[in-house]
Amino acid sequence: MMRATLSLLISLLLAQPAAAHWEYSFWGMTPAEVIAASGGAARALPAARQRAAAEARMTYRAEAQFEEGDLALEVAFAFDDVTNGLVCVSYAARNALQSDALREWLIHRFGQPERTVRDPASNEENISWREPDNIDLFLMPLTRPVVLHCARGT
Repeated sequence: MMRATLSLLISLLLAQPAAAHWEYSFWGMTPAEVIAASGGAARALPAARQRAAAEARMTYRAEAQFEEGDLALEVAFAFDDVTNGLVCVSYAARNALQSDALREWLIHRFGQPERTVRDPASNEENISWREPDNIDLFLMPLTRPVVLHCARGT
């Protein structure tokens, strides 16, 4: 009985959703920590290229290129203006033809989305996950797909 309970507990732990982070970065890391964790993939943005999201009290301070299989992403890391900790990661496919690949990549990592909303007039689509993080995929015709991936509560 004890062995069966232990096996069940182990299988439940292994079946938990992915840890709340993006690839090599974890929420709360500083820009220097993200860059170090990236193994050279990420780099600091010069002050002139940093962009603030005032309503969210965060500033994009680092960027990277990410490739997995046929999927190629341009990635930007946003840090809280008060704590300097990582709060959001934005990523965009390099071209509009990668919409399906990006959608499948997200589903593979985070499971089926919680919500999909399509605007029939514009044919724009917003696909959302709320576990383990707040993740929104924005698909617009003839435009490269964009994801805003933020720590829960952001």
